[in-house]
Amino acid sequence: MNIQEVIASAKKKNYLIISEVELKELLSVSKLVIEENTYISDKIRLLKYNDDLMIQEKSTKDEFLLRSIKTKKEAVAFIKKRLDIYNRLWDGCGCRIDYYK
Repeated sequence: MNIQEVIASAKKKNYLIISEVELKELLSVSKLVIEENTYISDKIRLLKYNDDLMIQEKSTKDEFLLRSIKTKKEAVAFIKKRLDIYNRLWDGCGCRIDYYK
């Protein structure tokens, strides 16, 4: 899929699994707004392509996930929640991230 098709598809779903090639292309044409290293499952990013905001993360199954998000405020809250869970994982909390929700 080209980037416009990837973005359109991600907007219709809760999340979209993208290929590494699609991710590299998306990273090359998008503005990187936020990038945080999870230290467990690669990086979590907020990307802006035209007027669309997308969160990109990598699942524990090594899948690159892309999800559309409406506002930067929602994106910051989503990323903070993910990072909080990752931080608790270091303490052996027994918690898990449901990437497909």
